Amino acid sequence: MSSFITTKYQNVIDGKFQLSPSMHRIFIAPNSNTKTVRDFLSRDLLRTDLGTEVGSINYVKGSSKYFIKTKALQSHTYLPLFSNESVESIHPASFINHNLRTGDIIISKDSNIGEVIILDKDYPNHMLSGALYKLPIVTNKLYLLAFLKHKFFREQLDGIVPKGVTIRHAGTKFLDCKIPLPNKNIEETTKHVESLMQLIIDCEIEILNKYAKINNLIEEELFAGQSDSIFKYQYPTYNDTIQNRRLDTGMYSEQFQRIDFAIKNYRLGYYYIESSKLKSGNTPLVRHIGNEETLKYRWMTPTNCSDVGYILIDERINMLTKNNINENAMLLINRTSRGGVGEYVGIATFYDIAEHGKGHHNQGIYRVTGYENNDLIFMTCFMNSQIMRKYCSSICVGSKMKEIKLNQFLNIPFPRFKEDTKTQVIKLFMNDVEISDFNNLLNISKSLSNIGVYKLHSLLVILKSQLGKRLDMIVNDIY
Repeated sequence: MSSFITTKYQNVIDGKFQLSPSMHRIFIAPNSNTKTVRDFLSRDLLRTDLGTEVGSINYVKGSSKYFIKTKALQSHTYLPLFSNESVESIHPASFINHNLRTGDIIISKDSNIGEVIILDKDYPNHMLSGALYKLPIVTNKLYLLAFLKHKFFREQLDGIVPKGVTIRHAGTKFLDCKIPLPNKNIEETTKHVESLMQLIIDCEIEILNKYAKINNLIEEELFAGQSDSIFKYQYPTYNDTIQNRRLDTGMYSEQFQRIDFAIKNYRLGYYYIESSKLKSGNTPLVRHIGNEETLKYRWMTPTNCSDVGYILIDERINMLTKNNINENAMLLINRTSRGGVGEYVGIATFYDIAEHGKGHHNQGIYRVTGYENNDLIFMTCFMNSQIMRKYCSSICVGSKMKEIKLNQFLNIPFPRFKEDTKTQVIKLFMNDVEISDFNNLLNISKSLSNIGVYKLHSLLVILKSQLGKRLDMIVNDIY
C-alpha cells in the first residue's frame, strides 16, 4: 500500500475547510476489491453500542462492578488487558449492562483510536467507557478482526482523523475505512485467515490460563508448606525505622509482613540472590536502536518485557561498547512509571540466549546470572506471581517513577520449593512441543495445552508473522 497527498478545492469544502495535509491523504493499494468496515456490520451502529462515562466520582473500592477504559485495548494483544490502570471498580448504581459476551469485538474511537480486541469470555459485571464501541458483527468476524489489527486499516484511520492536541477523537470514521477482500480462492483464503486468527486467540488465552495455573501452584505450595510458627502482625518500632531508614513504606503493612513471613516460614527454607550474580545495565552513549535484523544485539528495556516472563517487543541495537547479556539470565525491572502503587516493579523476564542471541539491557533492568536454567525460570515465575507483585509494591520507593534498588532485590527471599512442585512450575512455563508443519493449524491447536507460557509466545510470534504475510498478500493482490 502507498499513499500521497493531493486535493481539490471542492474536497476542502466537503471536508469542512480542514487544511491539514494529513486530512487529504489518498491511499492506494493494488487490490481494489474492498468493503468498508460498515459493510461488515449486521446493522447500523446504535447509541447502545457505545459505552457510557460514569465519572470518577463513581470509582469505589470493593465493588463487583467494573468500568473498562481504552487502556484495556493494546496493540500487542487481541484480548483485553485488565489492570489497575485499565479497569476501575465502580458504584453498582452507576453500572450499565452492556451485555458483553464471548467473541464480542470492541474498538476504541478516542485516545488509542482504532485499537481493537475480542472478548475471550463473558463479562456480565463489566461495562464499556464512552470511548469504546461494541461492533455488531455476525459473519466474517475474525477476518475483519485480523485486518483491524493490520497496518492497512491503521494507516487509513490515522490519515482521516485529525491529529489533535492531547487526545484524538475518531468518532465513527473507522466505519469508512476499507477492508480488502481476496480475488482468488475466496472461500479458502477467508477460511485460512479466520483459522489463523482463531489459533492466535486460542494461543493468547492458553498463555493466560497457564500463567494463572503457575500463580495458583506457587501460592498453594507456599501456604501449604508452612512450619509450625504462627504469624503475628506487629506495628513498627523505633528501631525498625532506624534500620529501614524509611517512614513512608509498605514494609510496615500487615500485607507485606504476612507475605515475608510466609516465605521465610516455608518448611524447606529460603535463599537470597547472591550479590555477585546481580548486575545493573546501561544505555550506551553511542548506539543505533531499531528493528533491523542486521543489528548485532537484542535491546532490552522495561518496555520490552511482558508481565508474565517473556520478551514482548523485539528491538535490536548496535553500539561501540561491550554488551552485557551473554548467557541465560533473569531480567528484573527495577523502575517503571506503570501502575500507581509499584505493582509493576520487580517483574521478571527469562532471557534465553539460545533463542534471542546476545543482548544488552539498559539501566531500568537488573540481570541475574550464574544460576542453573531451572532456577532462573523458577525465580522468574515466582517474581511474577501475584503475591510478589504485592510484595514488590510494598518495598518500592519513589512517587511517579516507582523503583526497587539493588540492595532491596538482594533482600528478597525465595522459597526452596520441593522439586516436584518446582518441576511443575517450570513445565507450565517452559515446556515445548515439536511442531514440524506450521501450516497444519489443526495439529498446532491440539498441541497448545502441552506447551508452556514461554514457548507459546514463541509460537505466537510465528503465527502472527504468518497472518501478517497472508494479509499483505490480500492487500497487494498476490497469490
